[in-house]
Amino acid sequence: IKTSLEAVDIMALISRIEALLLKEIEEKQAELLYSNLPAITSYAVPLHQVFQNLIGNALKYCHPTKAPIVSVSGKDIGQYWQFEITDNGIGIKAEYYEKIFNIFQRLHIKEEYAGTGMGLAIAKKIIENLGGKIWLTSTENVGITFYFTIPKHVYDN
Repeated sequence: IKTSLEAVDIMALISRIEALLLKEIEEKQAELLYSNLPAITSYAVPLHQVFQNLIGNALKYCHPTKAPIVSVSGKDIGQYWQFEITDNGIGIKAEYYEKIFNIFQRLHIKEEYAGTGMGLAIAKKIIENLGGKIWLTSTENVGITFYFTIPKHVYDN
């Protein structure tokens, strides 16, 4: 889908994602926390896909004995907006940080967690196509934080 640059209210975007994921949020007694997110100029459809993939993963890979808490924040870091999506889920070992962004790379068997292994690869491609970067920090069995940047000045092709 070819979209054009537009004002994207990240608060409203996360609210729409919350509505889409409401059944899963309620079933898992999850909390999705977000406030004071900026409105930015970018492409709404791909950004929606990035946020939905990352929030969806946070719900999917939740800790078996804790209700998921997913926090979305954003800040101005000069030339870029930087966003963080943090959860209290199962996390991953540092040796897998890069591997999880490769297409079809799964760290779990299909019976354990559903999915195609494409979500993070797609998110990475979108962020890089927008001129940003994506990375993570994690502690196994404690949680994970995905960080990504979006340039403030994106030019329409």
